[in-house]
Amino acid sequence: MKKATMKGALKKTALCLAVTAALGASATASAAIVNFSYNGDFTMLTGTGAPLANTSYTNGAGGYLVRTPITGTMSFNTATGAGTGTVNSFNFFSGTAPAVATGIDFQAIGNGAGGPGTLVLGNMLFNWNGDNGIPVSIVLDASGMFAAGGATSTYTVGQVINQSSPGDVLPASNYMAKGLDTIGLVPIATTTWNTTTCSGAGLNSNPSGCLPLVADTVVPVNYSPTQTGIGGNPMIAGPFVGYNANFDITSMTVTSVVPVPAAVWLLGSGLLGLVGVARRKRSNQG
Repeated sequence: MKKATMKGALKKTALCLAVTAALGASATASAAIVNFSYNGDFTMLTGTGAPLANTSYTNGAGGYLVRTPITGTMSFNTATGAGTGTVNSFNFFSGTAPAVATGIDFQAIGNGAGGPGTLVLGNMLFNWNGDNGIPVSIVLDASGMFAAGGATSTYTVGQVINQSSPGDVLPASNYMAKGLDTIGLVPIATTTWNTTTCSGAGLNSNPSGCLPLVADTVVPVNYSPTQTGIGGNPMIAGPFVGYNANFDITSMTVTSVVPVPAAVWLLGSGLLGLVGVARRKRSNQG
């Protein structure tokens, strides 16, 4: 598929998702912007699926941490499926300065192929060790987060979503290196799905990962049980080209729930109008 065609497909998919989300929210009358604080783990896997030890932290047993604890915040709009996030800076691989994430955005994409599902596409930039604007894209399964909101996407302040919540899923890296540092079920897990590189993407490109999704066919080394696909999406630029960043959220706490203003409720009908106009244009041109 040509890049121009892929870009058009991404726009069409995003439009359809926004229409579906907006109409669904209007029907349930429960749309809101939900804010979370979270705890999780960052894991870097090589191009063969081997974990990269973080030499900035020792594990107390003469080695280094494979999974680096992370904290941060997330904001999710139940009307549009869009969100933003933060990752508090953390030390990585003995860099001269902590790793700092910027411009974190994500979008619910269903099953990634136009159908219902719990996948979320995330894009961000990282600054680390003098390299700024390292593009990172990732495909997450947010089944646990979505399940916690129920059929009407209703969340309550103080609500905790953790590793014993309904809908939780296993991270793709759970079985890396024959069970080294397994996580278990989590509310939001990194998948093995890869993204299509956005047209012209490179350093300082955000977003860098676009639709369509691409199945990862690599058989990771030393996994038990054997699986196809490496957790994360291969980086396209920066000091870790071909490596895969994994972000797995182990616990989330709802910090605020802000109802969506009335104007947003009209989003569904407005988008449907745009779709109708586009269809009429094509019909007249044909």
